[in-house]
Amino acid sequence: MTKLTQRNYFTTKNQYLSNSKLKDYAKDKHYFYQKHVLGNIEQKKTDALFIGSAVDCWLTSGEKKFREKYYIVSRRTTNSPDYEFQLNQTMYDSVEKMCRKIESQTAYTQLRGFKAQQILQVDRKIGIFEGLCGIPDWFKVKDDHCIIVDLKTAENALQTKYHYKCLEYGYYQQQAMYRILVQANYPEVKIFEHRHLVVEKDPDGINNVFVYKLSEARVLEEVDEIEKLLLEIAEEKKFLPRNVSWDDVITIGEINEDF
Repeated sequence: MTKLTQRNYFTTKNQYLSNSKLKDYAKDKHYFYQKHVLGNIEQKKTDALFIGSAVDCWLTSGEKKFREKYYIVSRRTTNSPDYEFQLNQTMYDSVEKMCRKIESQTAYTQLRGFKAQQILQVDRKIGIFEGLCGIPDWFKVKDDHCIIVDLKTAENALQTKYHYKCLEYGYYQQQAMYRILVQANYPEVKIFEHRHLVVEKDPDGINNVFVYKLSEARVLEEVDEIEKLLLEIAEEKKFLPRNVSWDDVITIGEINEDF
């Protein structure tokens, strides 16, 4: 089995299934295979993802580490090997403001003593894959209790809006994967808390910070869904593109629907 490190985690040498890989599988099996097994599809990153990664770096590894890795450029060069660490002045300032705001919060100081950005892996043969993996931003195990905290950035982090963002981006599923990984590595854990530390990205530079506890019932539902998906992946041989027929038709718009 492969020992996952920061060097090989984001390469095709990592044949462990992460939450992001499961999301790609659910999107299209063939796309998933081309991207994560053959390495024929490059990972697409938006400015929002670059900013999120930069904020993660500062707050989980420290400001010094951030300034060593990230630098300001007048124009970002997409074919540069360190493109992901290039930030224009606006992006750099935005990262700085968000990080300073989070650092000023009591909730952030309360994360002292948590493990940060630790790779978790579980050796468990799943078809052609070696197991499961993930990198929680922070987690802490004490006796039979584990708290898992993920850092998120959002345009709007108000409660109702943020719940739908969690649904859209698979954040409940992400916490479910972390739960599975922690439970496998720390079998003494019986009680989990799933939390998000969220900072808003906004043009006024207010950068409000929110703390949320994710519903355990919803996370447990996602644990069940992940296990179903893993069974499917274990049996998958061909990874063919999606194909539908009229035998698969779904009726929508029923009057008794909630939306």
